[in-house]
Amino acid sequence: MSHGAGNSSSTLQLEKLQGRENYSTWKFAMEAYLQNEDLWDCIEAPPGGSISTDQKRVTLARAKIILSLDPLNYVHVQDTKTAAEAWEKLKKAFEDTGLTRRVGLLRTLITTQLTNCASVNDYVNTVITTAHELAGIGFKIGDEWIGTLLLAGLPEEYKPMIMGLENSGTPITGDTIKIKLLQDVKWEKNVHNKGNESTFYSKSNNQHQVRVL
Repeated sequence: MSHGAGNSSSTLQLEKLQGRENYSTWKFAMEAYLQNEDLWDCIEAPPGGSISTDQKRVTLARAKIILSLDPLNYVHVQDTKTAAEAWEKLKKAFEDTGLTRRVGLLRTLITTQLTNCASVNDYVNTVITTAHELAGIGFKIGDEWIGTLLLAGLPEEYKPMIMGLENSGTPITGDTIKIKLLQDVKWEKNVHNKGNESTFYSKSNNQHQVRVL
């Protein structure tokens, strides 16, 4: 394995870790960044291997983690010696795995409705991100359930689409339903209409049919 860390993506900008409120998204992005920099084995041992002890690489990985923090959070890692230790300290400080957190995320997952979202993209992102956050604290939602929950939050106008999926025998997965929604149907909040009415757009023969609900 070549270790060309710090070359191709040294200018990549990541959201700073502010605290518990953005820890899950920061963690996801930072893990991807360290993998891209070929430094993730300084945090976690690869399959069949061991965690890196190359001092130069370990120091570099630790520095990249520290520089991705809001300065207020330096206190959590200032006494660490390795990247893995810094990673674990931040996890203990900000990863909320308590019952209140699980209940809140589950409530969001179950109650999210397309009619309460600004767009299909917003709706899909809310459901999938919430499912990933639950997985991150040890409560994994199966892919079929993610797809089912995406369908469950749709308004009555989507019933023909759901019936079509059922009759086609298409496997219900998060990705399948996400792609179906984003490609075939678009829902937008019409904030200009009186009473914040919602407008439903459906693609049919390359023409948009519009109804105010």
